[in-house]
Amino acid sequence: MLKTYLFPILLSIGFCVGLGFWDYLSALKDAPLFFVLVISSTFFLIAIKQFKGRWIKSVFLILFLFLCAYISSGTGFLQGHMSLGIIASMFQSNSNEAFEFLSVVDSQYIIFAVLLFLATFFYIFFFDTTTQGNYRKLILALILLVNGISIFWIQTALATVKYKQEEAKLLEDNTQRVDWKIQSVQPQYDNQIIIIGESVQRDHMSLYGAKEETTPFLSKMPLQVVDHYIATAPNTVTSLTRTLALVDKNRDPQIAMNVVTLAKQAGYNTMWISNQGFMGKNDTAISKIAIHADHQFFLKSGNYMSSNIDDDQMVDILETQLKKYPNQKNVIFIHMMGSHPDACERLFESPRLYAAKPERINCYLSSINKLDRFVEKIYTNLKADQRSFSINYFSDHGMTVDEDSYHVDNEFKDNYQVPFFVLTSDAKAKNDYAKTVSAYDYMNIFAGLLGVKTPLLDQNRNLDQIPDNQNVMVFDWDDYIPYHSLKGQ
Repeated sequence: MLKTYLFPILLSIGFCVGLGFWDYLSALKDAPLFFVLVISSTFFLIAIKQFKGRWIKSVFLILFLFLCAYISSGTGFLQGHMSLGIIASMFQSNSNEAFEFLSVVDSQYIIFAVLLFLATFFYIFFFDTTTQGNYRKLILALILLVNGISIFWIQTALATVKYKQEEAKLLEDNTQRVDWKIQSVQPQYDNQIIIIGESVQRDHMSLYGAKEETTPFLSKMPLQVVDHYIATAPNTVTSLTRTLALVDKNRDPQIAMNVVTLAKQAGYNTMWISNQGFMGKNDTAISKIAIHADHQFFLKSGNYMSSNIDDDQMVDILETQLKKYPNQKNVIFIHMMGSHPDACERLFESPRLYAAKPERINCYLSSINKLDRFVEKIYTNLKADQRSFSINYFSDHGMTVDEDSYHVDNEFKDNYQVPFFVLTSDAKAKNDYAKTVSAYDYMNIFAGLLGVKTPLLDQNRNLDQIPDNQNVMVFDWDDYIPYHSLKGQ
């Protein structure tokens, strides 16, 4: 009897772990749910086994094939159960990014998924279960509806609906008439550059104390540095929509009330230069912000023919635009690919500088070094332009970086710990802001950098005056939770 039921139990454990339900074990109150899912999935497998027709068993096998394909990506292992963040990443990624992601999937996940599928195939068609009883139709229907496998598909459907609702809200907001009710504008600099980085965890910058010398240029410059800047969410889409747009009392982003429309109504000439791709006005959350800029430059279309392009090409565009608008106050947004996995693909001609590290970590650290030189090139161009300027850099989110790999997840503080600094043409000395600042305050900080006053933003929460925030909240794809409740230091 034990032998008969042990096989489906092991299979159900394999599926529940591979689909990400293991993360329920991380909290004592949720741990029983994992075991319920394992037990229900066991009965689900037994129920499928009892069907007489091979055709219906084949239909279920195809279902398991899709599940194993998902498991082979490692997403469930690394990011836990299905969530809005996973769905958003799927919808917002183009084919080039998808192939890059698959190219760096750890082989252990693929081997696990292949073995799981073969074992499932053997169980459904060949394993002897003569000692297992038959279920009544009502119980069989209940088993087929309530089990770990079905729960995964239900979570996927709910996350997709939630994503589409958020996307629809963003699109609706984007058509609204914008009025920032600007009271006054006192520009401090002729050119203001906002560099939006990608996937940079600040602990791996020597600027923030990393052992490896990854930021030689930045480390010697008179920067204004926020020591503890916390991203709003752990991936690009959910983070930047909550960083670059006004968030209402219900924590919903008002996408039309964004950094670009604020700068435009303040009288600035606005530009958006991006290496992240553009799939159309209604396709990506970030493009809904970018389309408001007076001038837009996308290095790739973001469609299925998108290719890997060097961030450095944006420096050339910036140089041209600076010469084109010498008599205007310019606000220029530069959206990098940065250290986006696979970081090795982001290096192009840049050298791998940390040979003592495993290859993937070598590439990740080298991509941060490339970021350092990217900022230096922009700084050099702005100096040559001979006008006053400000460079503001922050990353959209961090990463969980292990000894030999890195990935995005929502459970560790590392995924929210990002760099934030400002470098100005008139800076004389470095200024460390030894305080915790939430990216939910970025709109207030941005208005302060632009010298804009509006009753819709708090002018007392500029970079100098904003108080230390020990109660930062973050969006973990499912809900808003206290940052201090996350794992890690």
